[in-house]
Formats: sequence, structure tokens, C-alpha cells
Amino acid sequence: MTHKHGGDIYSYHEIKDFSANINFRGMPSSVRDAAIEAVDESVHYPDPECRSLRTALAEREKSLCDGILPEHIICGNGAAELIFALADALKPTHVLLAVPSFFEYEQALLTSGCEITRFALKPDDGFCPGETFLSAAAAFGEKISSLNRVSTMIILGNPNNPTGTLIETAVLEELIHICDRQRILLVLDESFLDFLDKKDREKTFSGVIKVPTNPNVFIIRSFTKIYAIPGLRFGYGLCSDGELIDRMRILIQPWNVSVVAQKAAEAAAGEAEFSRVSAEMISENRDELICALRETGLTVFPSAANFLLFRAPAELKTACLADGILIRDCSNFPGLEPSGDGIAYFRVCVRGKVENKKLVDAIRRYMGSIRE
Repeated sequence: MTHKHGGDIYSYHEIKDFSANINFRGMPSSVRDAAIEAVDESVHYPDPECRSLRTALAEREKSLCDGILPEHIICGNGAAELIFALADALKPTHVLLAVPSFFEYEQALLTSGCEITRFALKPDDGFCPGETFLSAAAAFGEKISSLNRVSTMIILGNPNNPTGTLIETAVLEELIHICDRQRILLVLDESFLDFLDKKDREKTFSGVIKVPTNPNVFIIRSFTKIYAIPGLRFGYGLCSDGELIDRMRILIQPWNVSVVAQKAAEAAAGEAEFSRVSAEMISENRDELICALRETGLTVFPSAANFLLFRAPAELKTACLADGILIRDCSNFPGLEPSGDGIAYFRVCVRGKVENKKLVDAIRRYMGSIRE
């Protein structure tokens, strides 16, 4: 397994990046200002406990749940650090993993030596976890019921990366019930939840509301994408299992979140309106981009996030690079491997209308050329 992600602009010259799922609006001015001001404070070590930041994050979560406390929160150098720390702290023996999903889930789990059961989400179902996944989760719980169940885990993204699909409310409620009954830790990665528009928010819910009363729920959130700070990096986890949080803190290196990242994230915690407006703008742009890409002849899957997954001829990435556009080849995602028919899966970020048109024009030229 290799470290292969979107956002590798360093391998190219003057490239327009559609490969990384970052808010096209960029960084809010309050976040930028806080980061700049924090540079002078960087003559000191960062607060290893992130005390002020965790208080701000707990306040942010009050819009979802009044019961979230600073001690429920652990801060990380991006969501990926927390995924690795969680796998190391829990050392699960058995994990049910829906695929395709974020590359780091399986990479982190392999370091703990656990047994991974993959559940293949189906393209014919739009890659949505539904009744068949619930049946698999229940069967997984029954299979391991005689083992040390507290070291078992189920991981899902909501919305999922790279598919952009949601876990609908009824499915999520039943999944939480299954995990609670079988004492399975349910890890919900909500790194892209802030991109949901009002319509999509009515189809699902944040697992944060379950955290204060259910220690078998662990939520991962990220500011990297919605507030466009991948170069600063910040993510946080929420869980009411204090022992698990403490074990993770011991395993994470000291001062893992820099002074600049802490101050920027604290400012971002107060930017709920920026997040809401971004979600609505991206929703409109996404719908237009889906229609335009489908008109070129591509198979484009529905998405609730700021990115789209689609199928296209395998040479499309090379063709887009010739036009100065970088898209994400999804071949290294388990479940999205090339099928051998010359067709591959790709993911693109939803950007501004002008940028999206340039992407569509490049794809239209290529699709037209292979039909000639």
C-alpha cells in the first residue's frame, strides 16, 4: 500500500487541482488572520492539551448537542493522525470496513494486526450502505460475540470518501443499535459533514448527538476540507469513553497541533455561517457539474459532498494533465480497482463555476476525440 492521495501539485507545473477535496472558497479571513497573528506566538511551545481550542470546539458542537464537553474531545494533526492513534490505542482484533473508503482506515488498521472484513459497497446501489450492510454488521457482531468484543470496530464515512454517499437516518440509527448491543466501537468519519446542504442534512444526522450517552460511538471531524487549511492540518475526535481518549493522548506525540494550527482552528470553530454558505454554493455547483459531466457520456454517481466519483476511460487523467488539470485516479482505493475493460474510477472536487467549466471542456474534448 502506498501513500497516494489527491493534492500532489508538487509533481506538476502550473496545474489546476481538482484532485483534493478542499473548499473552493478558500480559507476564511478570520482563520487566515488568526494563523498570521499566531506566527509571533510560535516562539513558545503549543499547548499540548489544546485547552482553549477544545473549549471552543465544545461550544461549536452545542448546535448539535449540549452534552459535549471539552474532555470528550481529542485534537489531531488532521483526521488521519487520529485514525492511526485510535487503531493503536484500541488494537482491535476484528474490524468491519465498508469499501471503497478513505485509504488511511485500512492502512492504520493493518498496523494493529487486526482481521479486516471488507464489505463491498455496490455501484448499482450508488455505493450506499443499506439493509445489506446492516445484515453484514449484525452477522459480524454475532461472529465475534464469543471474543473480546470491546476490541472490535466498524468504520464508515458520513459522507463517505471517495463516493460522497450518506448513511441515511434509519440505517444509521439501526447501525448504532447493533454496535451498542454487541459492544462494537462504531467509528463515524464526519470529515465532510459540513458540506451537506439543508436538503441532505434532513436525510441523515451527526453521530455527535450520541456521544455523551454512548461510549461505543467515536466521531472524527476535520477542518482541513471545509475551512481550506490542508497546509496547517487540523482534525478532532469526540468520544465519551475517557479511558480510550486518554490512551490515544499517550500515543500521540507531544505538541502534535502547532500554535498556528490551534489558533487557526479556534477561529474556524466560530465560522458556522461560512460553512453553511459554502455548503449551499457547492450544492448548486455540484448539481450543474453532475449534469455537464453526464452530458459528456460519463457515468457519474450521486454525491452529498464537495466531490464527485465517476467512471471514465483510464487515459482520462493523462488527457486532463495535458490541459493543465489534475484529477484523482481512484485505482488505489479497495473496491475501485481497474476492471481490465479500459474503464477506471476518478474523483474530482467541485470548484467554482468557471473552474468547473474548464474541467468539463477538457473532458468533453477528450471524449470527443476518442469517438472520432
